[in-house]
Amino acid sequence: MNDNYLWDRTGTPDAEVQELEELLGTLRYQPRPLEIPTTLKVRSNRMVLPLAIAAAIALTMLATALWIHFAKSQAGPVIQAIRQDQPIAPSKIETPVPSPDNQTVETVVKRATNPPRHPKTNPVLVATSKHSNVQLREAALTPQELAEKEQVLVALRLLSAKLNLVQRKSQGLPQVNAIRNQHKMG
Repeated sequence: MNDNYLWDRTGTPDAEVQELEELLGTLRYQPRPLEIPTTLKVRSNRMVLPLAIAAAIALTMLATALWIHFAKSQAGPVIQAIRQDQPIAPSKIETPVPSPDNQTVETVVKRATNPPRHPKTNPVLVATSKHSNVQLREAALTPQELAEKEQVLVALRLLSAKLNLVQRKSQGLPQVNAIRNQHKMG
């Protein structure tokens, strides 16, 4: 046997090697044409068009929302404000009369404002305050109002407990024990 035959097929093959090649040659890969079964149905692409339309609408809505957001958030040109030195008058606030129960309710009182010194200033160039001129004042409640307030709070607590009970019953959840902070007996 020529030693080069197995490596590069030069020389004469040995009888055993030739017989082995003939036996293994039948097991060699033999390409076959692709066979598609006749029972296989090709899926139609009926859903492609509605999905494409829905995606286009969603992208259009997203682009419109972003455009509106950025259009609103763009600030105009930066203009330096004119400073007006005015003495600030003390606001007219009535002092509340303290009640014997120390129960208070907030009411609205407006501050007094001074008229501007320069009425012909350009409003675009003047800095404006973004805070409102409204202050909260505490007022006293009468005993009848306090009793009504307590009655409303008790009614709201009762209503909340009953709504929770109805919700638990409708959802099939276990009932909460109404008696709390009690130890087991025995």
